[in-house]
Amino acid sequence: MRISRFLPLSGIAFVALVVLSIGVGGGTPDPAAPPQEVSSFYKDELARQRLAAYVLAASMPFLLFFASSLAGFRWPGDPDARAAWRRVFLGGSVTATATIAVGVLIHLALANGADEGTTPEGLQALNVLDSHVVYALVASFGVMMLGAAGWLLGRERIYGWLGWIALALGVALFLPFLGVLALLLSALWIIVASVALFSTVGRRGERT
Repeated sequence: MRISRFLPLSGIAFVALVVLSIGVGGGTPDPAAPPQEVSSFYKDELARQRLAAYVLAASMPFLLFFASSLAGFRWPGDPDARAAWRRVFLGGSVTATATIAVGVLIHLALANGADEGTTPEGLQALNVLDSHVVYALVASFGVMMLGAAGWLLGRERIYGWLGWIALALGVALFLPFLGVLALLLSALWIIVASVALFSTVGRRGERT
């Protein structure tokens, strides 16, 4: 059986690894935490925070695999008139992946810096950045979800509904006070879209 048959499930793997990373890392210091508190936390939690960063880094290719699978899916009779939306969707997924990479870099700098003698003030500055990476992630996922909406709206079966939900989430991701919640719901959207695409690809494979 071809490996490409299972690529749609990459979305589930992505979400699972992100959740695992959050579970491993646990709570981190507040952005307003004093320098000594930040330094002490990362010295005590060095191994755990490194592992959390490595797990998060491992999630990155799976987001791209999922987006490529959904963007590369061909509907019967589709003249590819929505190619621009497909590119927006893929571009958003690449931007989201790059943002995750920045988050991994900052978090590893925090963990390693505490072990390598970075000043508490320097660690405090990194901690502020680490706490705010989520807002860049919200925006990049907003682009991705709007692209997904344009790619899926009007499609057959569940995909049309996924398109409308993606549109609502894409708008919400750019709204104050709703962005983080919409980001969490986008993770559920990815899981549902992964299962739907895997099922559809499987049915097609059975008929060929």
